[in-house]
Amino acid sequence: MANEQFLTAPVPSKTMPKGIPYIIGNEAAERFSFYGMKTILFVFMTTYLLNGDGVIDPMSDSEASVWYHMFTFAVYLTPLFGAIIADVFLGKYLTIIVLSLVYCAGHLVLAMDETRNGLALGLGLIAVGAGGIKPCVSAHVGDQFGKSNSHLLEKVFGWFYFSINLGAGASSIATPWLLEAYGPQVAFGVPGGLMLLATWVFWLGRREFVHIPPKGKQFLKEVFSPLGIRVMTKLILIYMFVLMFWALFDQTGSRWVQQAGDMDRHFLGVEWLPSQIQVMNPILIMCFIPLFAFWVYPAIDRVFKLTPLRKIGIGFFITGIAFLIPAWIETQIQAGHHPNIVWQLLAYAVLTAAEVMISITALEFSYTQAPKVMKSWIMGLFMASVALGNLFTAGVNHFVLESPPSFVADKTGDYTLQVIVSDGQSEHKATVQYSAVNVLPEEESTKSKPTRWEGTKEIQPPRVIEPGREVFLDGASAKVQLREMEGETEVLRPVSGKSPQWTFVSVPAGSALTGSDIVHATSKTARFMPDQEGRYLLNLSVSKAEFTQNYSLEVTVSPENVPPVADAGSGEAVEVGSTVALSAEGSSDVNHDELTYEWSVLSAPSGSQATTASLTNATLPGVVSKLSGSGYYLFFAGCMFVWAIAYIPVAMWFKEETFIQDEENA
Repeated sequence: MANEQFLTAPVPSKTMPKGIPYIIGNEAAERFSFYGMKTILFVFMTTYLLNGDGVIDPMSDSEASVWYHMFTFAVYLTPLFGAIIADVFLGKYLTIIVLSLVYCAGHLVLAMDETRNGLALGLGLIAVGAGGIKPCVSAHVGDQFGKSNSHLLEKVFGWFYFSINLGAGASSIATPWLLEAYGPQVAFGVPGGLMLLATWVFWLGRREFVHIPPKGKQFLKEVFSPLGIRVMTKLILIYMFVLMFWALFDQTGSRWVQQAGDMDRHFLGVEWLPSQIQVMNPILIMCFIPLFAFWVYPAIDRVFKLTPLRKIGIGFFITGIAFLIPAWIETQIQAGHHPNIVWQLLAYAVLTAAEVMISITALEFSYTQAPKVMKSWIMGLFMASVALGNLFTAGVNHFVLESPPSFVADKTGDYTLQVIVSDGQSEHKATVQYSAVNVLPEEESTKSKPTRWEGTKEIQPPRVIEPGREVFLDGASAKVQLREMEGETEVLRPVSGKSPQWTFVSVPAGSALTGSDIVHATSKTARFMPDQEGRYLLNLSVSKAEFTQNYSLEVTVSPENVPPVADAGSGEAVEVGSTVALSAEGSSDVNHDELTYEWSVLSAPSGSQATTASLTNATLPGVVSKLSGSGYYLFFAGCMFVWAIAYIPVAMWFKEETFIQDEENA
């Protein structure tokens, strides 16, 4: 299809270009696709991920955080390559069409392969496709305007951002439900279908669009011209500050989801899934865009001139304030409380206000400040700030992790290890045994082979609370686990349990409590107020079709200090020569005392060098973070405030320039 068939420059007009509805429709469907996948990604990695044998093998929260932010880093780094392809070789339209098909292939892989290999390949294809089209779509919006209707740019970028959040909001509600109800194949497949729809909608608008031709060598000349170097230097300096905003903002899809899982999620008569809380961001965006445009910005303008750079600077300080709220929430969780999710919704409101002032403003600012031949390239540089922000977050999560306790299984035979867990007043011991073999036989898989459905098991370790305190029941992890056959391979799949029901199995003598005294007894998170000291045993049942799975939870009400409960994990068969990681992270203390851990080797095969002295990090429970609890959020809030203060003189120094595409016959 030759470029000559299409408009190659904006037509002089005072009205909105005809191609804009196709771009807005495409963006809404594409953002449903991307955010639908991204909303459930953290939960998928920590709950549904399978190993090569089709057995559930999820990641830890810390490992999933690294994967999540490295994926986001890749998505926002590839725009640089997409920009080069568009501005030099194919043009924006053709680049968007080709890479959208790569994007669709990534969703297909995620839907078909639930292992780490499928995860890596699927995310890689999506990073190339989604990232590659990002700078082209944003720049393609601006290319539809000439000088005659350039005054509509701010309005259309607002609508463009509105469509982004319309798609993101719908997917944030729908895909977590699809994952719970139908599993990963449907949950990843539906966003893939929406991406195919987005590609078709964009193709329909091909004859209405302005197709700015690729510039080839002229692009390189402009990039390395004095003007190009000056513009890039100034904008990159601004983007170095914007990256810290993204380092905090994108944690709404990782750490904030993890935190929501520890909160009371009953709000507006609904029990929200942890990943569904993210829907508040796009909903608030759609409310805040007109609110800020018609009320907030004019009100500030009456006090002082509100330039784009000043909007961004104010947004930086608001971002830091937003992260103080989850820091407070974390102190409540660490104290044994379960604050209502409304507190996190408040944090979303503050963070979304910052997003309106930073992200939308920076998007339009990047387009207007970019020379005509470099529109996609500058958009790519702006997207790189998102990538670097997520790289910063992934780096923090990686480098603050301590290596887990471990030993080398250097001889065949049995190794018995012990962990002593102490709260400063009393201690508890637990042992674990590993069997080292030369070749790990197929039948000695380290994972259990459950029956068609598993029997009763505990959701949490036994707990003890003080009299007069309400008990929070958390059964969010309760699922029916079904074995299915894929050819000759057995696959264990966790599926959402329908009709959750909490009941009392037993209560202390003298207690008058019955099942009707459990608040929200038909949801996975519930609560009750004990009326006697003693032991309460509860059951949570979840069902799928004709299968029912039961989970137990034991709570003891006592004013006494209770010794900690040590958990050394479950032993397994390992290969000779391998490094075996130890974990006592299942250990608990009902009084929330600070625990200390001490690992030791009780026995090892003859001739083995595995001794207590050879253990790595013997005083740790497992993989732990040096930044934990509220300290994690306070660290990022502090970084944001430092960046915001340093930004002030840079914004005062920056001199704005504006570049708009020439109109046809201009």
